[in-house]
Amino acid sequence: MKKSKLFQLLGLILVISFTLNFTSCSDDDDPLPVEALITEFAITNAGGAGDLRIEGVISDFNILVVVPFETDVTALVTDIKLSEGASVVPASGTPQDFSTTRNFVVTNQDVSNTYQVTVELAEPTTGVITDIEIVSSVTLEAYATDINQGDRIINVTFNELQSTLAIIESISLQPAGTTYTTSSGTDTLDLSQDQSITLSFAGEQTVYTVTAHITEAGFNPDNTTLLLDKSSASGLVPTIISNENNRGAAFDGRYVYVTSRQDGNHVYIWDLQNPTADPQTLDFGGVVSGGTWMVSDIRVIDGSIYVSNMVMAEGGVFKVYKWDGIDDDSPETILEYTVPAADIRLGDAISIIGNPPANGYIFASNFAFPNNASEFYVWDFNGGKTDTPQIMPITPIEGLRMGQYGRVNTIPGDPDHLLVTGAEMGIAVMDFNGDVKYEVSEPMIQTRSFDPRVWEYNGGLYLSYTVNREWEANGAWYEIINVTEGASLIDALQGLNETSIDEKRVFKHQLSGPGLLWVGGTNGVGFSGDGKPRVMGFALMHGFIVHEFSN
Repeated sequence: MKKSKLFQLLGLILVISFTLNFTSCSDDDDPLPVEALITEFAITNAGGAGDLRIEGVISDFNILVVVPFETDVTALVTDIKLSEGASVVPASGTPQDFSTTRNFVVTNQDVSNTYQVTVELAEPTTGVITDIEIVSSVTLEAYATDINQGDRIINVTFNELQSTLAIIESISLQPAGTTYTTSSGTDTLDLSQDQSITLSFAGEQTVYTVTAHITEAGFNPDNTTLLLDKSSASGLVPTIISNENNRGAAFDGRYVYVTSRQDGNHVYIWDLQNPTADPQTLDFGGVVSGGTWMVSDIRVIDGSIYVSNMVMAEGGVFKVYKWDGIDDDSPETILEYTVPAADIRLGDAISIIGNPPANGYIFASNFAFPNNASEFYVWDFNGGKTDTPQIMPITPIEGLRMGQYGRVNTIPGDPDHLLVTGAEMGIAVMDFNGDVKYEVSEPMIQTRSFDPRVWEYNGGLYLSYTVNREWEANGAWYEIINVTEGASLIDALQGLNETSIDEKRVFKHQLSGPGLLWVGGTNGVGFSGDGKPRVMGFALMHGFIVHEFSN
């Protein structure tokens, strides 16, 4: 019996022991819960010098890191600790831009959580510039400005065609009570060299350096190439266009066109790719006829050639012809208009906008002698071909009237306005109703600056025109003005003054000697195959010249 009880007791002990061991092994085999958590988050390159470690505060799935005010938040390096087995995107240790709240996605197997991390700048304890606007002293156009708080540098970026004289338009300082002074003693800074802004707060001073970053733009006048010279200043005017019967000229980047009534009626064409060759002539195809003058003015737009006759009496038929290129031998008569009364003279100067007759406009100025007219006759082709012109009066702001040889040209980037000028007004900007919005006054740009053109090259905006003062002893010339500064062309023109105009006039070339007998001139702008601008200046009786410009 005793043995039996002993065996029963030993058996019970073995069962209990086996049960305990089994339970213990089962506990060891249970997997840990899968978690996708950020357990620690820090920024390791905070502060102005980028050498401070700042721990973030984690609240649920939001993390806030408050760094010193001078910290550059655009490239902060993180140090992130995760729950076991988890990974995070973006990865720990990679620079991130915390200008705005960033999402960090933590993944562990099939578990994923998204944390929103916000970095805030602490309130400054010394004087700081939190924002600044620096503008051109010429046009008040704002320059691109960036503040490097760590190095206390204000970087100001503008191009070499813009003024180095700038103005602090506005400035924001912290903490409240901070004051500032500049190295110039005023809010006007000469950015041709570094300037400084000194802040004072609670007896301490902080100095910011203002540094200009001037980018290349436009063309270099020293890199000017003469392509073709047929001007009287060089004694090279061809005899076939040497008298007062040659009044219209145009240019398309390769060809120079001159209308001539000297020894017959012709349109001569010089080819810049063969500058020593005699000019070819445009084929009239038996179509061109009639008028007081059979050929008078010429315009070239996108490869199409437009030529007008001139009429100056009631009943005369004003005509405009169109060629599709220099080899077209069948020109189209796209406009015929019978002059209804006396004192109307059309055809001395025409302007083409768009692609008539498919669309666009034809402008013909009413010659202002002897009738003192100041008006355009305008044919609008946008609704189809039209025979009835709108008579558009032009009332200058500075000049007496538009005068002879009134022309308009388009303005790049501004479909609502046109350049306009004539013999008795300055270069002006008008809308398509003929309302003059701004007119440049003398002495910035003198009157009798004909056929003004605005064109772009290498980030620069330029205005070119041909001057013919007729009776004055300074002859004829063409010049180029830098009008890059300004939110619009009007802003740029308004920025011209007696102080700035000499700096803005980047090129001038004389076309003639001192004495002229006839007023009139044209200007043309085209581009080479590799995009370099080419400018032509033409003056009545004094021929033409073409230059190419590059940076």
